[in-house]
Amino acid sequence: MRPRSRDAIVIGSGIGGLACAAALAKSGRRVLVLEQHWLAGGLTQTFSRDGFTWDVGLHYLGDMGPEATRVLDWIAEGAISLAPTGAGFDTVHFPGGFEFTCTSPQSAFEQNLKERFPACRADIDAFLAALAQAQRAAMTVFRMRALPRAAARLYGWLRRASLRKWVGRTLGEVLRETVADEKLRALLSAQWPDHGGSPAAGSFMMHAVVMLHYLGGSRYPRGGAAAFARALVPVIERAGGEVRLNSAVAAVLLEGRRAVGVRLADGSEQRAAAVVAACGARNALERLLPPEVRESDWGREILSLELTGCHVGLYLGLEGDVRAGGASDANHWCYETWDTGEATWHPAAQERPPLMFVSFPSLKDPGHEPGAARKHTAEAVVWVDWRDFAPWSGSRFGARPLAYEKLKALAGERLLAHFKRLFPRLAPLVRSVQVSTPLTTEHFIGAPRGAVYGMAPTPRRFLSHSLAVRTPLAGLYLAGQDAAGPGVTGAMMGGLFAAAAIEPRIFRRLM
Repeated sequence: MRPRSRDAIVIGSGIGGLACAAALAKSGRRVLVLEQHWLAGGLTQTFSRDGFTWDVGLHYLGDMGPEATRVLDWIAEGAISLAPTGAGFDTVHFPGGFEFTCTSPQSAFEQNLKERFPACRADIDAFLAALAQAQRAAMTVFRMRALPRAAARLYGWLRRASLRKWVGRTLGEVLRETVADEKLRALLSAQWPDHGGSPAAGSFMMHAVVMLHYLGGSRYPRGGAAAFARALVPVIERAGGEVRLNSAVAAVLLEGRRAVGVRLADGSEQRAAAVVAACGARNALERLLPPEVRESDWGREILSLELTGCHVGLYLGLEGDVRAGGASDANHWCYETWDTGEATWHPAAQERPPLMFVSFPSLKDPGHEPGAARKHTAEAVVWVDWRDFAPWSGSRFGARPLAYEKLKALAGERLLAHFKRLFPRLAPLVRSVQVSTPLTTEHFIGAPRGAVYGMAPTPRRFLSHSLAVRTPLAGLYLAGQDAAGPGVTGAMMGGLFAAAAIEPRIFRRLM
């Protein structure tokens, strides 16, 4: 057997891959991280145009809890500072001038809800009690992801009643059971795109975790989303590891039922005792593993799981007094309908999106320097249907067909016009306009079909044993969102679970 110069290879440098590699590095392991893009960070990377810099996938973080915060400080050696934003972190807008600001802590949110819906006090209590019980069920799911497969099945069987009730039912089902008022149901479901599980399809457990995550307090990384890669890459390198960019992996090398390394797109090979797929479970199966693995029970089950939706992003550079124009460090969820499940926009057919999420990251970042021109940024996200962009999925970035470019331009024009309708006093301050589509996400992040959250957070996904960090192939591990849950914090925990499976001493850091 060829000598191994690395203790582990991590495929993908998103927060899941970097967290896994940094935790292993802190435990004395030499790790090679392979990234197909020219920037590390995955959905925590940034990009710059016209003197403005935007995040691509991070808009805010919630309260990670003392355990996760302690672990983040450990793997980043204290180099990542999460600055609190204002108490009001999300403002939800519905037709007819309805507006409600979600505030932390949870007691303030509860009080405001009961003042706004005085006839629904008992329903609000029931819903908040359900959130707490679903969060406890989530802890069961996440432990199952980290345990060996046989132990995970036993653990899940012992807690099957709780899993069926809170993980196995959708957000819509629990809302109908606990809340009678339709407008209150709409408000309580409005933030579902934070995890990608619609009221009709998403597990109530995931919605509960995300709601409570932000009710514990909203935060934003000082220096923007790129702070994660800036902090974690040096930790990996100081331990003798490497984060290698422009290094696409073509295949995972197998010897029998064991992963022993990877083959890169340039034909070279790297070997290690452990290989971590932090590039998404579907990517690993469809692009990196042989047909017999895809056709196994494990492979078929993963490939049968749905992907989350995708989005079009509008990135604006602004100059001037943006606060006076209506911008704030709170996000805005701007609905054109009370049916929150109907949030998908078809840009060729609809002038206005049914939902536009708007964030002003420069106002959240205490390290942002607006300069004399008072430069600020806005980011708008709109949920779209992959099928509207699928005809061009095989085209090459930088050389897309004219039909795609026309649709992208139309989407940008319509989204900019809608943004200006929502924030008319900011319209004169716009200096730069950039647009991304699901094909942009697919190209730069490697996300199949632009699925920004990976596997859809359905009951079936969380009740499945196929997405545990330990795979049926010895030496091959899953990390990132698919191994835990959607979002930056979920991806980070998925990476830490994978690291702990490789180096059990890390489990002590997670408890």
